[in-house]
Amino acid sequence: MSQEEIKVEICEHALEVCNNNRNVMLPQIFESIENQLNWLIAYFKGESCDRQKLFELTFGHFAAREIDPREKEVVEALNRAFYVAERTRQGLKLDLNVLRIDS
Repeated sequence: MSQEEIKVEICEHALEVCNNNRNVMLPQIFESIENQLNWLIAYFKGESCDRQKLFELTFGHFAAREIDPREKEVVEALNRAFYVAERTRQGLKLDLNVLRIDS
């Protein structure tokens, strides 16, 4: 599996987890996260080329400060997706050990 495929898979999983748990977030926070993840998925699939948006993502902040830490599945999924975005904007490869993915 390529790095880009892994990135898409992680972001799609985060989106699915958020959709399944939308009741634990304020509606405007959910909408913002959903929009950001959809854009990120499109970016990794090559459907968007606006690299500057990588530097404007805020869903990592929401995971850390706006979502109850007891919602572990949501927080973890968003943290993994934000890690992927962060590594991408730094131009670095993903560390599969950090993501707990066997190579």
